[in-house]
Order: sequence, then structure tokens, then C-alpha cells
Amino acid sequence: MNNMSEESYIEQLFNQPVYSSDFNSDELFLKALQEELIFHYDHNEMYKNFCDRKNFNPRKPISSINDIPPVAVSVFKNLGYGLGSVPAEDIKLRLQSSATSGVPSTIVVDKITSRRQSKAMVKVMQEFIGKERKPFLVMDIDPRSEFKALLGARFAAIAGYLNFASKAGYFLKADKNGLSYFDIDAIKIFLKELPEEQPVVVFGFTYIMYANVLKSIRETGECIQLPKGSKIIHIGGWKKLESEKIDKDVFNKELSAGFGLNPTDVIDIYGFTEQMGLNYPDCPCGCKHTSSYVRVLTRDVVTRDVLPAGKEGMLEFITPIPHSYPGNAVLTDDMGIIYDEPCPFGRPGKRFKVTGRLKKAEIRGCGDILSNKLTFNKIYTSGNVDNSLNIQCYKAADVNLSLDSKSQLKSIIEGLKKQSEWLRNQPVDALIGIIGEASKKWLNDSKFSDLKDNGLLFLSNWCSYNHLRSVSEFGLRGNVNYVDKYLPFPTSDKHLLKANARGLVCHWMAGNVQILGLFALVQSIVTKNVNLIKVSARDNGVFERLISVFSGLEYTTDKGYTIYGDDLLKTIAIVYFSRNAIELGKMISEHADVRIAWGGRESVETVSNYPSRYDAETIIFGPKLSFSVIGKENLQDEHEVRKLARRVSVDVSVFDQTGCASPHNLFIEKNGIVSPEKFCTLLNEVMQKTELQIPKPTMSQEQISAIHSIRGVYDFKGKVYGSNNMSYTILLDDKVELDSPVYSRVIFVHAVDDINDSIKYINEDIQTIGIALEDSRAKEYAVNASKKGAARFPQIGRMLNFEMPWDGIVLMDRLVKWNTLFGPLC
Repeated sequence: MNNMSEESYIEQLFNQPVYSSDFNSDELFLKALQEELIFHYDHNEMYKNFCDRKNFNPRKPISSINDIPPVAVSVFKNLGYGLGSVPAEDIKLRLQSSATSGVPSTIVVDKITSRRQSKAMVKVMQEFIGKERKPFLVMDIDPRSEFKALLGARFAAIAGYLNFASKAGYFLKADKNGLSYFDIDAIKIFLKELPEEQPVVVFGFTYIMYANVLKSIRETGECIQLPKGSKIIHIGGWKKLESEKIDKDVFNKELSAGFGLNPTDVIDIYGFTEQMGLNYPDCPCGCKHTSSYVRVLTRDVVTRDVLPAGKEGMLEFITPIPHSYPGNAVLTDDMGIIYDEPCPFGRPGKRFKVTGRLKKAEIRGCGDILSNKLTFNKIYTSGNVDNSLNIQCYKAADVNLSLDSKSQLKSIIEGLKKQSEWLRNQPVDALIGIIGEASKKWLNDSKFSDLKDNGLLFLSNWCSYNHLRSVSEFGLRGNVNYVDKYLPFPTSDKHLLKANARGLVCHWMAGNVQILGLFALVQSIVTKNVNLIKVSARDNGVFERLISVFSGLEYTTDKGYTIYGDDLLKTIAIVYFSRNAIELGKMISEHADVRIAWGGRESVETVSNYPSRYDAETIIFGPKLSFSVIGKENLQDEHEVRKLARRVSVDVSVFDQTGCASPHNLFIEKNGIVSPEKFCTLLNEVMQKTELQIPKPTMSQEQISAIHSIRGVYDFKGKVYGSNNMSYTILLDDKVELDSPVYSRVIFVHAVDDINDSIKYINEDIQTIGIALEDSRAKEYAVNASKKGAARFPQIGRMLNFEMPWDGIVLMDRLVKWNTLFGPLC
């Protein structure tokens, strides 16, 4: 196959008309395609694994392109450098995408593929700009200038199109500060030097055409009259202009008017790196057409089934052109619609429109970690500012709702502070007791049953009187009564110590882990602080529902003191406002004696951006990553291993992996009686049962697509286990690495020779490591891992169980100020 003959199917296909509806062309296309698929199957081990797992044998007759399993673009983002189907010495170059939407895709190109790419590109483009070379007016930086570094990856794309140019001029200039601008005067000079009626091609990237060229034309009001027959070509898509909300028709109309052309002379060219060389220019009909060298399908985002014409889905392109890598059937992240109706301008080929890009799955957990520990001092906003205040719970006083939001919030803060005196006068035993009564209602009241498997069961047990008192003893230097009065130091009868509440504790709750936020609130109540809680937009009233348990509740201590839950509720307020309501966030922060934030990057940055008093305490829980480790000594008995797999499934399922302590990776030692592969089989079985106990939340289309994508990667490089409906996924490989979270019960399992191989992936961003190791090994592992930054090493199955300390913080100690009396002693 390396010595391609002129009679090969692909060469015969190139001899066909560029756009054709001929049945013989379809038959030839399938033969050329199958020829390439067989080649990749025989020469690319990863692609063979992929086909085998999809039960696809390229040697069998291909009756429909629908039956060919597509390769997701995520595969080229993760494995592109290693996806060569030809020897390394045959690779001519490696191409990368611009990565405007994240990690770049990579393809490896040999001479055969390069020649095909060039031939396909030339044949298609000649249909739109003619066979004669024309002067190109390039709307970009001259690669020979001192500012050529500003070109970056754009240069490769520009160079490809300059094969159609008789000469080229560059009209994006840069000033001394490196800021680019459109040089209209230089274009006028360039045009004067051309023959009077010589058509030209204006060429550039879409976002540069808008940001530099069109905006400059708008501001100056100038029109550059181009000769008849000239065209404007732009490439690169609209991703960088999403925030600008650009209407394509308006863009075409204004840009063409600026050059004295018709809107139909503006040609938007769609293409993508994974099938470089295949271009899809706009037809005057408003659609794009597939050439004789490619076919297009749309697939359902969730099921990946092929959709009928007229239905929007993910665009898939099938072509025999790639020879050096298996990019012949590629499922993109772009959404589109295929049309069956013939082109009114008579152009053959399947018509389609690109309608947008599939949105990325929203980051909903703590795995979106910060690359550095930063102190922020700039407040960022996005979207329209919404300053409305939603008061979900506030019992201390009536709020005048006719006032503006800032005034309402100010009255709530003042009302809470007035409750401080009452709270400080409550015996700590009474506070622990009434929380214990609340825990019983959480446990037994049916209105909370939907939350039990999402952490409420553990919270209820944690808040029981005996356990909470024990936790408080630990958090308050061994004596919970320090919050009531001066008492002796543990080591002295004469030197006295007291813990005083700091005052107003303001909580920023993450919507994915409301239950965890309650652990902080409970400890703040025990230390006699009043509390203002700002909940997330995703809270859906959960936090207010949990707090309402105190209404009508009462508790009497052994000494006869009675505390009432309705009075305690007056020390708590729950509000919601948009993260864009900067002034409301600033007001809370500036009045806080303690700021507590839970969640991922967005939550952390929001709180950190707000100004605060210099002596205020700031406590950040998250963003963090967690994983689990299993030693071979725990893989000796299948019955016990099944129990262990069950515990792993619980850790993966609670909070649907959105908590900071949720595991996303599992390192498992080889050479046990139960192999890593067998463990995954057992885990696959128990995950089905765990899902019945901990029901799966509804997934978005974007989340399901993200799971499809990562499964597609592991179809190439590892093994995939999981449910057909994507409710959970187990991905196994031998590579020792730490995969980024996908969430939604996706667990990466890495088979390792020695469990200590995982230690190199530990840093201060790792919070929890679930342990299934023999005691002496567990202690050794924990010592080494804690030196690298990990904070907790619970047993597998208990990773999400809150404990003290958390993230290395003894929270109660941070919620009080310590005072001494009659000291020091020396």
C-alpha cells in the first residue's frame, strides 16, 4: 500500500468530477474507503483493538457507511502522536489543531496522505475561485516581519492556501506594542500595482476578519473596491466569536460591502485538522456540500445513532483520504443538519449546515483544580449583572422587601449580629443536644429520604449527640466547655483558657455538595457563631429544607436548660444571588469574621476575589482531586474482592463524583489472585446494584457525549466496561497516569506493578486517597504520600465520610479566638 499505483481506487476516485451524484462514484468511494480501513486494521494495533471491540471487520463487505464505527475527535486529542499506521520514518510532519476549545488534536502525515490532502483541496477550491492563480490579500501578519511570532499556528493554514496565489500581500500589521491593526492604506497601494480588472482573493481567519478588518471598516466608513470576480475567503470557524453573538448574514453583508462585493462572494470554509485537506466552502444556497471524496452523517448526541435528514446531530465525515493515520470516519464535536432537497444552484453532493459546537460538559465538581495557589485581587464578571436577592430563610426579623437588595442584605447582616449575644449565652451542651435532635429527624423523617444516599445518612450519624460531642472535644483542645467559660489548660490548674466565637461566619456553598456544607455550619453553631449562607444556583432549596428541621424542635439538657430550635433559626440566614452580583458578594465578605467556601475553581475564585477585613479568617475547602489504591494482598479471595469492589462503587457513586473526596482514578496492583481485569469485571457487576441504591441523577447531553468520547479513547488504548446508558463507566489500562475527571461515575483503573508507582502523581491538589493495603504498607504509603501533600487516607468505601481534620484543617479551631487568664506560668 506504500507504493500506490495509478489504478488504485483512491486515484480513480480523484478522476471523478469534484461534485457528483453518480452511483458509480458511490461504489468507487466504498471500495477506496474499505481499502484504507483494511490497511489501518492490518498496520495499526490500536485501531485493530478499536474495530474488534466494536465488532467491525473491515474485510467484510461494507453495505453502508453507517456501519463503520466512527473515531471521536477526542481520540486524536489524547492519542494523536501514537496513531500512526505507517513506519515512523515515513512520517513527513505532525499537524496540530489550534486548540481554541481545549487540548489540540494531532495527526501524523506521510507523503501519500499529504499528496491526497493537497489534491483534494486543490480540486475543491478551484470549483469556487477558479483554476487560475490570483493575487491574495492576506489579512494576517507577514511571516517575514519582525512580528511573525504573532502568527503562531495560523502560518501552516495560510501557507496551504497560498498554493492558489500568484502573489501575496499581508495587511495585518503590528505596532510597537505588538498590537495588531488592519492597514487599509497598504491594501490600496497593493491594488494599484495590479492590472485594473484583475480579480483577487481576500483571505484570513474568521475572527481576524471580524475583530480587525470588519471593525476597522465600520469605524472608518471606508470601502475598498475590489475588481469584479474577486472573493473573500475566511477559515477557522466561529468559536472565538461565540461571545460576540455574530450573525453570519450580517457579517457577510457588511464585510462584502466593505470591499465592494456581493454577500455571495464571501465564502466561509469549514474544515478540521483530523481530516486536513477536505474543505467545505459555502455554496450560494447557504449550505456546504460534500465532494466526491467524502460523505457526511449526523449522529444523535446521546445514542450515537445515525439521524435522518433534517435532524440536528453531531457531524461525522467519512473519507478514504487519510493513509498514515485512521482518520477515515471521524465524529466531530460540531453540530449540524443534513438536507435532502437538491441544491437550487445545481451543485451535486450532500448538503449540510454547521449549526454550532457541542457544548462541553459543565464542570460540576472539585476536580477543576487550580494550577497554582493564587490570591486573587480582581473581580471578574460574565453575562448580565443580576443584583436580585432571594431570601430563602431568615427568622430574626422582618425584611422590608420594598428596599433594594443591598439594603435588604444589610438588614439581614445587622439582624444576625444582634443574635450573637443570645447564642453566646447558650450552653454548649444544649447546642450539641438540639443538633442531635435534628439529626434524628433527618434520619427518620420521610421528607428527607431522597437525600439519605447522597450523604445525609452519614451526616445524621455524625451529628448524633455522642459523636458530635466527641468531635467537639477534639476540635476545642480537649474540652468542649471552653466555649462556655474559662477553664484550666490541659497541663495546668492555674493557667485558664476560653474559646470565644469569632462572630459572623459567611458560607459560600457549592451546589454539588450541599451536605458537606452542613458539617461546617454545625461546627459553627457549636462554637456559637451566627451564620449567613449563600447557596448555589443548583441548590434547589435543599439547604433551606435541611435547616427547616429546627423549626418546632426543642432540647432540654441534663441540668434542665431548654433550648428552642426556632430561636436557633434566628441565628441563621440563607440567601441566593447571582455570582455576577458583585456588590452583594462584597457586602457579605466585608462583614464576615470568617469566610468559608466550598467547591471548585469558580467558587474559590469568587470568594477570593472579594475584599475582606485583614483579620478575617478565610477557609477554602477545594478544589481538590482524590483517588484510590488497592494492594495485591487485598486481591487474594474473590468473595472478599467483590466486597471491596462494592465499597469502591459506593465511593464512586456518592455525590456522583462531584465531591473533593470522590475518586476518579484507581491504582490496582498486578499479581494478585484476582487480576485487575477480573476486578473490573466484578466492579462492573456491583456498580449495577449500587445504582439501585444510589440512583443516578439525570445527565445532560453534553455529559453523555463526554462519556462517549472518553470511552472512545479507551476503545483504542485500553478496555471499557460500563452500562449501555452511560450511567457508569470503568476504563482500564496499564499506563500509570492520573486522568482528568470526567465525573458522572467514570473511574479510570490503572494496573501497576507496585502501588508506590502512584505516589509520583501526588501533590497538594490531592486531598483524599482511599486505601486498601495491609496495615504496615498502608502506614508506609500514607507517610510518603502525606509528604507530597495528600491530606486523608480513609479506607475505601469511606472516602466521602466527613472527618476532623478535613483538608488538613481542624475547623473548630479556626472558628474561635482563644483567650487566656492568669498566665503565662513562666
